Amino acid sequence: MQVDITAWLKNRESSLKRLEEHRREGRVDQDILELLDAINSLEYAFTTSSCSGRIQIYEAREPGDKFGLRTLVKWHNLIEYPQLEPILEEGLNLWLAVLPPILHINTCSLRAAYHVLGLLKESGFKRAGIISVSRDGVVIEALGTERMEMPLKLEGRLVVKKELLPLIVERANSLLMRSKVRISKLREVILNEAPGGMDNLCGE
Repeated sequence: MQVDITAWLKNRESSLKRLEEHRREGRVDQDILELLDAINSLEYAFTTSSCSGRIQIYEAREPGDKFGLRTLVKWHNLIEYPQLEPILEEGLNLWLAVLPPILHINTCSLRAAYHVLGLLKESGFKRAGIISVSRDGVVIEALGTERMEMPLKLEGRLVVKKELLPLIVERANSLLMRSKVRISKLREVILNEAPGGMDNLCGE
C-alpha cells in the first residue's frame, strides 16, 4: 500500500505542533526531547508518542493489571531509597517496575521505515519493528530491553527485606541509566546520518 504523501505531510505538521504544545506544558520527558528533535529533523519521519523509560511503583492485584492498576509514583530520573519509604506505607499490593524507552515513529514509506529500523538496530534498539502500514504512513515501534518488575508488598505485608531495598533501587537505577545511554546513542546515530530527503526515501 502506498502512503498518501500529501496527507502524511499534514499529519507530520500536526504532530510536530502537538509536540511543541506538550513541550510548553511540560508534558514531555526532558531526557528524550533532544532525541525527538533529532528524529523529527528527518524529512521522512516523525514521532507520535514516546517515553524515555521510567521507574514506577504501582498498586495492583497482579503485575501489569491494565484495569486494576493504580500508579502511585513514577520517576524518569535516578532515585534514592528514602523516596520509596513513604510509598511503602500505601496500598495492599505494591509492585516496582522499571520500564524501558518506547518510541513510535511514523515514516513516509516502507523504504524509509526499513532505513529507520537500521538506525534503531545500529544504536541497540533490538526490539523494533513495523506495527502498521496504511495510507497515513508506516509506523514503527521501538522498545528498549531495560525492564524489571517485582513485588514489594503483597496483601499488606512487605515481601522484601528492608535492608535489601537500597540494593533494589541501585539495580533499578542501573537499568534506567542504560536506557538513557541507549537514547543518547540513537540521537548520535541520527545526527551522523548523511542527508537524504523525501525524494530518496519517500517513494516506494
